[in-house]
Amino acid sequence: MRKLSFVILFSLLSQILYGQSNDLVHIKAVAPEIKYFGRTLVNNIGDVTFDWAGTYFGFDFIGESCSMKVTETGVSFYNVFLGDTLAHVIRVSRKDTNVVIASGLNPNNKHRLKVQKRSEGEFGKTTIHHFILPKKGRIYSGNYFNNNRFIEFIGDSYTAGYGTDGNHRDDPFFIETENANKTYACIIARYFNSDYALIAHSGRGAVRNYGDPLTQSKYTMKDAMMNTLNSDTIHKYNFNQYKPSLVVVNLGTNDFSTKPYPSEVEFHSAYKKILANIRNNYGEVPVLCVVPRLSEDLEKYIKTFAAELDDLNLHITASLKGVFNDDSDMGAAWHPGYSGQKKMAMFIIPYISTILGWELQDRPVQ
Repeated sequence: MRKLSFVILFSLLSQILYGQSNDLVHIKAVAPEIKYFGRTLVNNIGDVTFDWAGTYFGFDFIGESCSMKVTETGVSFYNVFLGDTLAHVIRVSRKDTNVVIASGLNPNNKHRLKVQKRSEGEFGKTTIHHFILPKKGRIYSGNYFNNNRFIEFIGDSYTAGYGTDGNHRDDPFFIETENANKTYACIIARYFNSDYALIAHSGRGAVRNYGDPLTQSKYTMKDAMMNTLNSDTIHKYNFNQYKPSLVVVNLGTNDFSTKPYPSEVEFHSAYKKILANIRNNYGEVPVLCVVPRLSEDLEKYIKTFAAELDDLNLHITASLKGVFNDDSDMGAAWHPGYSGQKKMAMFIIPYISTILGWELQDRPVQ
């Protein structure tokens, strides 16, 4: 009787997660074979919502094609990888839309899929309802994610990938030129074969956002880092979807891009809040603070902040000043392009190797 009940329960669960109609297989977004990396929100009917740049998901599947039914609040762009190869970029918009992720594949082969959000949450929030495969299609858990290594990056436009696909510093920014995959953060994660999450929003600082006429802004990354989604303040993050091996904080550029600059006391207060948020939720995880290249005051503030705390798990880099240049290393809108992002990654990688004991590898940084 117990065995029969289990079979019935399993059958009902399978029907819920893996429905079939019109010669198609419908798989709920929350199906266990589908792995999400980054912060996600799951509702009571199994839809999965996310919006932070760089959020990614993946699974293996058999079938000649794969689509997803999504609802999008604005416009989001995604990188689609088959195996290790970037297959194409897809644009997602509108409500309850079927978006083709991959097509024209060998229906008898197993295909490895990874889909990564290129653009940040202020431009669009995505909710996946379900995935769609041909009638004989099937999904499997992919084994190419490294659960033993995970880096969380907290930052601004440099971390989100603002303009990384631009060709010239004077080019205007378009959402299409934002590409999280080409940021120093994702480059570092690839180098170390690590999973990652990017908690980043263009224009936000530690204590002051870009262009704010005041020295302290009402809502900065010290506040945004506490949310599940970039696009709203309602859903607070529970900090239990992953446990990072390291948290990298790259903030301060927007605080000091325009005047008035925050004082040392103001900056320290905000930075202490960021560190407290990390410590209160992740414990004594190592934290690496990247020193931006803009201001000697900023470099001094971060160094004195670290010295005063005397925290053995708090580390800082040297200044990024001189690491990349202001012409050939720029993408759109005076933001680092891919070459500039690679240089930042090459600069930061040895620090991570030293802090975590992850060995340097004889392979390209790309």
